[in-house]
Amino acid sequence: HHHLSKQNQEGPCRCWINSIHPFMIPLKTLLMSIVDVKVDSNCGYRAIVVLLGMDEDSWSLVCNHLLKKLAKWSEEYIDLLGGIR
Repeated sequence: HHHLSKQNQEGPCRCWINSIHPFMIPLKTLLMSIVDVKVDSNCGYRAIVVLLGMDEDSWSLVCNHLLKKLAKWSEEYIDLLGGIR
């Protein structure tokens, strides 16, 4: 997991993003939204909550919400993904 550190999200370390080739402009938004979170088995949830403006230790809120949605819509997800293995 390679992320920009929190102290480097502002200032001269990010100035290269403003001078990227026009072909790479679609990536600029993605690069600007990179967040630095603790690397563990929950880092995906941690990144989501940080991008939503919450503290990364609130990752379980997103995880629990996802589990509830998966349970509620399980038949639809099974159909969408082509069955259960």
